[in-house]
Amino acid sequence: MPSVTPPNKPIRRAVAAALRRADGLTFAVKRPDEPGEELPGIWGLPAITLQEGETPEAGVRRLGAEKLSIELTPLRPLAAGEQEREEYLLHMTVYEASPGGEPTLPPSPAEATSTLYVDAGWLPIEAFRAAAEKGSLCCKLFLEASPMPPAAP
Repeated sequence: MPSVTPPNKPIRRAVAAALRRADGLTFAVKRPDEPGEELPGIWGLPAITLQEGETPEAGVRRLGAEKLSIELTPLRPLAAGEQEREEYLLHMTVYEASPGGEPTLPPSPAEATSTLYVDAGWLPIEAFRAAAEKGSLCCKLFLEASPMPPAAP
């Protein structure tokens, strides 16, 4: 029987930023709950699609400026993986990053060119499990790379 090769899909490269505080909480953003939105209404890591020729580190810095209104310093890659989506193949790298202040969501411009988040906050690592189970690659990679805290007695 001949093998079936899926049609070639474009590759979309993206980075996500894991911002962690000393108290163990990680910064999370909520995606819009709108028709046509990928992973609507879920809480996850802030992420951005890389531009042509952009390095992952430059993407992390742009993510901070454009989506979190702060300077982000990429520290180290935590995990990388890929996922086939309906329209493209996603290549994702999750970076540990250091924020240069408290992240805040910028006001929504009239002509947004990327996903704008509707809420943000600091959450425990367990909060990312629901997004991973719904198909969030960055949350899945983050959980795989992060030690889970011990269960309460």
